Amino acid sequence: MDQTKTGLEKTCVFIIRWGAYASLFVPLIVLLQFFFPFVAPKTAIFRILIEIIFTAYLFLAFTNRRYRPKIDALTISLTVFLAVFILASFTGINLSRSFWSTYERMTGIFTVLHLYAFFVILKSVFNKKEDWQKFLAASVIAGVCLSVYMLKGNEVSTRGGGTIGNSSFLAAYLIFDVFFAIILFLSNFLKKGGQPLFWQIFSGVSLLIILPVFLNSTARGAIASFYLGLSLLFLGYLIFSGKKILKIIALILILLSLISAVSLMVIQPAPVKQEIKTTLSEMKSRFVVWDAGISGFKERPVLGWGPENFNAIFQKHFNSCMSLPECGNEVWFDRVHNIVFDTLVTTGVAGLASYLVIFLTVVYGLLKTIPGVIEKRNIFLPLGLIALLMAYFFQNLLVFDMINSYLVFFLVLAFAGYLIGNNKEEEFHKNERQPLSLIFISAVVIPMIFIFWLGNIKPLIANRYIIKTVGASSVQEFSSFFQKSLDTWMEKYETREQAAQKLIKTSASLTNFSSEDKAIFAKIYEEVEVEMEKSIKDNYLDFRHFLFAGELYLASYRVTGNTVKLERAAAILEKAISLSPNNQQGYWQMADVKLAQGKKDEALSFMKKAVDLNPQIALAHWYLFLGYKFVGQYEAALGELYKADQAGGFNWRDNKDNADKVIEVYKKLGLDPSLINKNAEEMLKSMLKLVETDSGNFNAWFNISVAYANLGQYKKAREAARKVAELNPKTVSAIEQFLKSLPE
Repeated sequence: MDQTKTGLEKTCVFIIRWGAYASLFVPLIVLLQFFFPFVAPKTAIFRILIEIIFTAYLFLAFTNRRYRPKIDALTISLTVFLAVFILASFTGINLSRSFWSTYERMTGIFTVLHLYAFFVILKSVFNKKEDWQKFLAASVIAGVCLSVYMLKGNEVSTRGGGTIGNSSFLAAYLIFDVFFAIILFLSNFLKKGGQPLFWQIFSGVSLLIILPVFLNSTARGAIASFYLGLSLLFLGYLIFSGKKILKIIALILILLSLISAVSLMVIQPAPVKQEIKTTLSEMKSRFVVWDAGISGFKERPVLGWGPENFNAIFQKHFNSCMSLPECGNEVWFDRVHNIVFDTLVTTGVAGLASYLVIFLTVVYGLLKTIPGVIEKRNIFLPLGLIALLMAYFFQNLLVFDMINSYLVFFLVLAFAGYLIGNNKEEEFHKNERQPLSLIFISAVVIPMIFIFWLGNIKPLIANRYIIKTVGASSVQEFSSFFQKSLDTWMEKYETREQAAQKLIKTSASLTNFSSEDKAIFAKIYEEVEVEMEKSIKDNYLDFRHFLFAGELYLASYRVTGNTVKLERAAAILEKAISLSPNNQQGYWQMADVKLAQGKKDEALSFMKKAVDLNPQIALAHWYLFLGYKFVGQYEAALGELYKADQAGGFNWRDNKDNADKVIEVYKKLGLDPSLINKNAEEMLKSMLKLVETDSGNFNAWFNISVAYANLGQYKKAREAARKVAELNPKTVSAIEQFLKSLPE
């Protein structure tokens, strides 16, 4: 037997080993000069690292059979899932989006293929305990670095999460490192006589640093899942320790836990009831999104709508309550935030079944290894991985994967494959080796260079130009940067949308300019319009692209005065409304177009429709207020203003422009606007004092009526309102509208 390694073999293993180590530190990368700096750069860098080590792996596998993939149940189950994932992309509604994903997510086929290669490489190359101990330790070190960064208070994201940029994603990542440290601490990983003190100190100190950061995150689902995983690990040890008394204790603990849980749910003490109420309230938006996911699944149950395409389904089944404060005013979702529903809606039953089989295969395989463990402390290896996978799965019922959690998940799968594979190093003969040929080298290196450049470098360069496009200070710069931001094989939807939003905002500030300037602006608007037309063609079921395209054409009309733009805006927005009939945004934009066309009645009908969708939304009443003001129906405008105040969630008083609009309506109706910024109690107190000396002041009586209404004293509000009409007959129509707005 020849156990020596050739120079090529040593070089390839070296590249793979250190490339794999480097990949574990990808979550620490943040490059603020890129668009979505917490996602796009680190994902591209991860893929570049995988491409490098995959090239080395292909050379290694070609020259030596020992390193070729082992066909086992885990590899087969993961391969089947990947196949279904790809098939669902081809049968879905947007293959480009499924393949490339977006700059915000970067989790399409292209990235998943890299993760699959990561799994195959680790599982095929590393078959020593020392290798896996070092890999787990390297991941823990990365988690420690991130935690130290967090503890220092350095925060570059408004959503927390340190270098990951989101507190939920941070917890989803750190839960792996917490369990890795626990496994290293508990397991007799190297020596039969006992674990070296170094590893206990290392893992113990690491836990003391990572745990506070993890447990202080806002991801309550991940924290609850961690405790669940910890409980499973403890019970698993009691059950599989081989001691009868410990098994009995485990059974008693399980029964007590079940009895306690049932009792708490039935009796529901005040703290429990309050916690349930609070949780359900916080989860309201999630329930709405899940419902949209279930509706989408029912329409395409077998292979779903294709990965990365939930955004279209969410808008199709949009629930207007998403615009309410209790739902967080979140109107854009591209994930179901539940791994089961997300997998169902994007890849159907086939995708979910193949995904769940991966977990079943791993758990079953790890459980089978336990009887063969000689040193009982080492049962924490399979039990720890099982507990981690269960915790990971359950926390994913409230969130979704990004590159940070994906890469450690695939690392766990590869490690599980090593444990299930009996931990044996395979022997090989000299004649099993074969030399590399120039043809094979070319067949690997040339495609890999193209993938490296077209799949990662070009998208990163284009991504950088999105930032420059948005920040451009001149039309020439904007046009140049915009064209460069489109120079990529990756989907260009985000690029076009950001450019459109830039022009939409710009149009509001462009009022007086020369005919020469108008021609320049017309050209740049047309450039972006052409690209947005491509977006709505590719995303023919996605409301968002139609909405922004319609808004862009309206902005183009305001700058150029070309009425053809208005006609195109109306046609696009009509399609947008048909794609998401319960979304108020489409009706508001269409109303703006109708007002620009001089069709006031049609504009008001669209605004009223937005109100009818959900009268609890203050913004809908505010927009109708603006519509009535625009057409000169000031009495009706005043009624909508009151309804907006009653609905809550929108404070027009904090914005000077909005307050000026209200003051203008007050003046048109002959009402005193001087007190509009006072609260109800303050207004009521001052006005009641005023009418004591001036009972004929109808302005004071009107303000008294509004104050009573805002305080919920509707009977007194009606009495005061009728007093206004008596004192000033000109206000009768306005008062009638106001009285209609009051609850019975």
